[in-house]
Amino acid sequence: MAFVRRLRRKTQAHRVPINDMALLSRKTCALAIRLLGGNFTRTRIERLLYEQEVPNNFIVGNSKEALLLNVFRILEDHRMDDLLLKVIQGAVEVLPDALRAELEAALMRDGFIATGNRLVPEETRAEEHKTALEQLVGKHAGKLTSATLLHHLKEAEDQFRLAKWDASIGQARNFVEQLLSDAAAAISQAKHETPELTAPFKVRNYLQHCGFFDEAERKKLVDGVYGYFSEEGSHPGISKQSTARVCLSVLWTFGFYVLEKLEEWPT
Repeated sequence: MAFVRRLRRKTQAHRVPINDMALLSRKTCALAIRLLGGNFTRTRIERLLYEQEVPNNFIVGNSKEALLLNVFRILEDHRMDDLLLKVIQGAVEVLPDALRAELEAALMRDGFIATGNRLVPEETRAEEHKTALEQLVGKHAGKLTSATLLHHLKEAEDQFRLAKWDASIGQARNFVEQLLSDAAAAISQAKHETPELTAPFKVRNYLQHCGFFDEAERKKLVDGVYGYFSEEGSHPGISKQSTARVCLSVLWTFGFYVLEKLEEWPT
């Protein structure tokens, strides 16, 4: 979309920026340190670091965990983000299945997806997109309840990082409900109409009635998004964590879609 542009991310404590995309948390780094230190010999750990081309003078420490902690701290302090991610990738490749799954789940919370022998940032959850969406919400402060929308955005992401999947999905649904309600209220005010907007389905009815959504958009997209967010329980063949991740991705994309329409809507 035209209004999505690269934006400088603000420095955030306890999270390591990777390629202006995902944010590798210290919690995930600490998990990698614990899993490697608890399951491999010092020689095997040093070989892993050597294979990832970590400088020899970084590899110091009396114990295995002290050695790893020193490496992670030095890489973070020197902003060697790509090398830090390579070390994490190396850990994913050598850990036993059950431990690898634990580390991959933590990486997913940070916005990374494991694809074979690579970790890639999830594009729709990229920090630059989140910042762009937040700024777009702020741009329409006169039409939207911006503080409430930004709260739901933040909580959806924060609850996901805390592994509170249902709470994250609930916040995503709250954002969609509020955004559609705000759009309906802004349009009805501009048209000097007083529709009944006391329930989500009435809001969606009005947005179709006034032409903001056509019938196909309403049935195939809007109702589908809201229905997916509202469905209880896990979906067949996908974990609760993955369901919550999908909801976050849909949240950002749908938010841009509605705000772009609202920006072009005649007032």
